[in-house]
Amino acid sequence: ADPGAEAAESEGSGEGEDGPSAEENSGASLAEKAAKAAEEASRYAKTAAEFAHQAADAAETARQGREKGSHDSLTKSVAHSAIVLTLTVVKAVRVVGYATLDVAAQCRIAAKRNPSAAECAERSATAMTLGLDALNSALACAEVTETTAAELQGPGGASEDGAAGSTAAAERFVGAAVRASLAAASASNAAMSAAIAAVEGSRQCAQAAAAKPSAGEQQAGGGDGEAGAQGRREEAAEGEADGGKDEAEAPDDDHSEAPRRRAPPSPEEAAASAVKRLVAQRNNNHKVLKRLNAEILTHQRNVRSFLQQNRQLIPVVSGESKSKIMGLLHDYAHEAHAELQSALFCAESGLAGPQEILSSLSELSLLVPFVQPQNLAIPVSVKARVLKMAALYDFPLTMKVMEDVVFAPVRSSLSEEWRRRVDEVSIKVRQELSNNVAEDGTELGGQTPAAATPAAPTPGGQSNSGAPGGFGC
Repeated sequence: ADPGAEAAESEGSGEGEDGPSAEENSGASLAEKAAKAAEEASRYAKTAAEFAHQAADAAETARQGREKGSHDSLTKSVAHSAIVLTLTVVKAVRVVGYATLDVAAQCRIAAKRNPSAAECAERSATAMTLGLDALNSALACAEVTETTAAELQGPGGASEDGAAGSTAAAERFVGAAVRASLAAASASNAAMSAAIAAVEGSRQCAQAAAAKPSAGEQQAGGGDGEAGAQGRREEAAEGEADGGKDEAEAPDDDHSEAPRRRAPPSPEEAAASAVKRLVAQRNNNHKVLKRLNAEILTHQRNVRSFLQQNRQLIPVVSGESKSKIMGLLHDYAHEAHAELQSALFCAESGLAGPQEILSSLSELSLLVPFVQPQNLAIPVSVKARVLKMAALYDFPLTMKVMEDVVFAPVRSSLSEEWRRRVDEVSIKVRQELSNNVAEDGTELGGQTPAAATPAAPTPGGQSNSGAPGGFGC
């Protein structure tokens, strides 16, 4: 849950409580959340600065390599490293921005509860501004990395005219690295400013939460109309002290003043208000997550396209690693088969129909991320991530395991019409998994060295690939 939403909920639920303990605990909670968010902003700001420095070093290395006449492929590889480091800066700066906004939210709540803490309100506004600046800088930096990555994918010096073409390609690679490093430095500076504001805001939040409000402020109830209620009470006190009013007018004044005073919210109203704030916060979080998911998907496509054109950069996959992934896939597929068995048994007993079987198939945690209309950049389920990795290692073998263990038993228990529905689910999963593969039927970047080269036999006559029997790894 979002820290700002939790604080808002605690604020709404604490309005109807009596005694100082609830206020003190709520204030301590605000200070603790602000301190944690500020610490996170500071830590990731340092991380962004370190990676920005490394990106600048990589850009300088690419420039020196071009001056020394290094091969274009080496210059391109170094420039690619600078862009990857810049992407890491983007992620760190985003964390700083959101953490700073969390601190701003806690400061705003603390200032609302303690109107005398004017500096806390100022720090809240400053932290919010700098947090948004950090997020905007991260977005601009991400756009630069996307542009520079596209430049690296352009034609190299070998396809151009001789030495002049090679020089032009090297210049393009170095220019892309320099622009990426400059964008990383700018985003890192924005993150550092936001982190400083977050730390200062956390201190002011702690001071405002520790300070006890005056008697008039305590009677205000901590609601949104604290300042107005305090002003109305002062006006009422002045009216009672006015000697020009006679005793006959006093009851009328009290009667006219009473409707203008807002009664404290009931527990039901406070709970409804807290739920409303939580729903609004959840909607906002959903929008942010959708935007981040789209950005990550874009970066994944760019990196995948880059690796398809530069397959020498793909790391070697060992036979042991591949056999472990395939073993996990085999186990998870059989777990999914066991989950489907209950639905198939109910169908045989007449307690469930084909629709229930199809729903059970689509709701398997192994398949849920791949049958949704919205693609997920990083599946939440570990089983789905293993399936995705297995398809990346060996796509044909992965689909064979899924067909034999998961889809085939379901097809055999359904009529022809419902078998087509199962085929649609199978095709959808195949399409989603093939998006991670360079070519349908091969691993990303061609066969991995472990798959292309037979494993050397051990002295006992067994292969040391570690692949389970029947997997053909």
